[in-house]
Amino acid sequence: MEYRQLGRTGLQISRLCFGALTMGPLQRGLSPEQGSEVLRRALDLGVNFIDTAELYQTYDHIRLALQGFESDRPVVVTTKSYAYTREGMLQSLEKAQRGLGLDCVPIFMLHEQESSHTLRGHWPALEVLWEAKKAGVVKAVGISTHHIEGVLAASRIPEIDVISPLINSTGIGIQGGSRDEMLSAIAEAVKKDKGIVAMKPLGGGHLLAHWSSALDYVLVRPEIHSIAVGMKTVREVEHNVAFFEGRRDLPTPELTTRRLHVDDWCIGCGACVNACPNGALEIQGGKATVVSRDECVFCGYCGASCPEFAIKVI
Repeated sequence: MEYRQLGRTGLQISRLCFGALTMGPLQRGLSPEQGSEVLRRALDLGVNFIDTAELYQTYDHIRLALQGFESDRPVVVTTKSYAYTREGMLQSLEKAQRGLGLDCVPIFMLHEQESSHTLRGHWPALEVLWEAKKAGVVKAVGISTHHIEGVLAASRIPEIDVISPLINSTGIGIQGGSRDEMLSAIAEAVKKDKGIVAMKPLGGGHLLAHWSSALDYVLVRPEIHSIAVGMKTVREVEHNVAFFEGRRDLPTPELTTRRLHVDDWCIGCGACVNACPNGALEIQGGKATVVSRDECVFCGYCGASCPEFAIKVI
């Protein structure tokens, strides 16, 4: 497994990052025990970087996987929160420490930032993270974003260490411009010594038929330090690790049909529409409807926002 230093953070991370969203209740719904077994296999094979978020509800999975695990290379966990107030971020930080079983959270990010405006709106939460970094409770502070302007805005803030942008070979899910414009924004961030953790290299599953070329598209880019790939089975872990270690004779993973399912009891409140970062949903006829299937990257954020539990990725 190849390892790189993540920008100026001093953290050494595996090129393959274990994306913990897909194994959690927003998608596959593995129990903490089941999820920890998948994660532990990745750790045993040299993956030392795990991406999660408060939203994903996978802290228990990760804590169990880390229990008793020993390695010469420290495991780096990055988590994210939507908190925008001081009190809210303090609660998120405590929840992450307790849930992950870590006194120090290696990387803590603001979740889904769009622009300089959203960053200003989250400034009290950022200040908490910077204070936590000074206190040794957090090692690096960052943001995740689907937006080109989000990358550029974070690049202009010296205290932000890490940016996790959405980037893939077709540009699916990128907001505010094209794939090449996102690559240019990432290049600007790297000039400012930001660590870059790419997300959605497979477009939420849309690019699985082109799995090898889609992963190679991001792997060949030196400005990307690590690539988060969602994994939910031991077989997927072994397949991805082999690919990242240089195997190119591997078969394309078995394709699975993924879709967003809206149950009949949807009340049409619009919470899912507001939560969708890609504008793929609308309320039609009093019910949530996918109006742009090509823009849906199956992140599951809509389901997490639904007060009636009426929408999910299946």
